[in-house]
Order: sequence, then C-alpha cells, then structure tokens
Amino acid sequence: MSSTSLTEDGAAAGAVLTSPGRGLALVIERRRSLTAILIATATSLLFAVVAVPRFDFDKAAARQLEMGPGAAEMTPFQREEAVVQARKIGSVAVYAGSAFTPALSVLAVAFFLWLAFKVAGTSPPFKGTLAVAAHGMLPVMLAPLLLLPAVVTKAPVDPAGLGRLLPSNLGAFLPEKSSPVLLAVASSFDLFSLWSLVLVTLGMAALTGASKRRAATAVGLLWLAQLCLLRIAPAAALAAARGMGGGP
Repeated sequence: MSSTSLTEDGAAAGAVLTSPGRGLALVIERRRSLTAILIATATSLLFAVVAVPRFDFDKAAARQLEMGPGAAEMTPFQREEAVVQARKIGSVAVYAGSAFTPALSVLAVAFFLWLAFKVAGTSPPFKGTLAVAAHGMLPVMLAPLLLLPAVVTKAPVDPAGLGRLLPSNLGAFLPEKSSPVLLAVASSFDLFSLWSLVLVTLGMAALTGASKRRAATAVGLLWLAQLCLLRIAPAAALAAARGMGGGP
C-alpha cells in the first residue's frame, strides 16, 4: 500500500466522522478497510499502554474472589497468590484484547451485516460491507481516547468502573449498586454507539440501495441481538451469581 493510498484512506476515515455523507461515499467508492482497522487498533493499543499500569486489578480480583464459592476457606497467602495471578492475567488479557479485538470486531460486524442485508433482500458485496463496518465503528473504537485523561488523573482505576469515567451512556448516571441487567441495558445507550449505528445504517443503505428505513431495521435488529446475547445474558448470569435477580 503506497503512502498516497494511506493518506487518501486516512482522509476518508476522517471525513466519515466530520462529513458523513461525503466520507461514506468515499468509503463505498474505494471499498478499503485496512487503514480504518489500523487506526482502531493503534487507538486500542495506546489506551492499553497508558491505562493498564493504572488499573486496580487487585480490587477487581478481590471482588471476584469474594464471589467465589471457596472464598471463606482461602488462607491469606492463598488470597494474595490469587490476586497476584489475577493481576498478571488481567494485564495480558487487556494487551491481547487491544491488539486483536478491533479487527475481529469489525470482521464479525461485517459478516452479520452482510448476512442481515442478504436476508433483507439486498445483495451487499462483502468487501464493501467490511469497509462500511470498519469506518462506521470508528466512533466506538476511538472513544477510549477520551477516557485517558480521567484514567491518568484518577489512578488507580477499577477496570469495572471505566464506564463511569466518561458519562456518555445512561449507565454512568445509575447508582453503582444497581442491578447488573439494568446497568447493562443503560450502558448500551451510549453516544458513541448510537453515532456508529447511524453511520453504519447510512453506509449500508448507500452500499446496497436499500431504503434508510429498511437499513435501519436490519441494523437495529442486529444491535438488539448483540445487546441480548453479549450484555443482558452475561449480566443476568452475574446477577444470579450474586443472588440479586435480574430485575432493577
């Protein structure tokens, strides 16, 4: 890939955020996704490099131990060893996730978008769908950069409380002891997520020739499915483990 192509792809990615109509038209015309994925991955890695040393993995590990079935029988030495191990695993997991999650997320979203629009009666090209997904997800992928000032100034930070550092979602305004299910639903209504949903909807409508209403329906149903499977179901399991029930 030449430097000219990289510059043009970067300009297209920037245009998607500042002038969606023009930016998405460029994305659909060029059907290139690598630069957007690299931008998202670089952002994710930068966040990890700055944030991981400032995460309070000990607090998170202690909380998990308290929820475990054998917490009462553990000796102080065993607890200390478990916390140290959890700290190491947590750090590695964040770095690994930062390196691979952006690309894998884009691929997964592109596949399900492609499938959903096929079911909706259109014929989306996968390469174009991948380009729309990669650029449409940029607001969500770049949002962690806005967390960095708060992470630096408020360190050590509980990793589970990151959502409260940037009040861009409804969950940030709920009490910390609210039901996990309620928090999961509320945190899903996030400014950057909604921004990405709009971009993906507009991009897929332009790519496939579908009406904006049909595109919004397909994208909205996919969003509801991931909300149920990836957020509500795990939150309900956590609530059950805590003996809280799934209600608010």
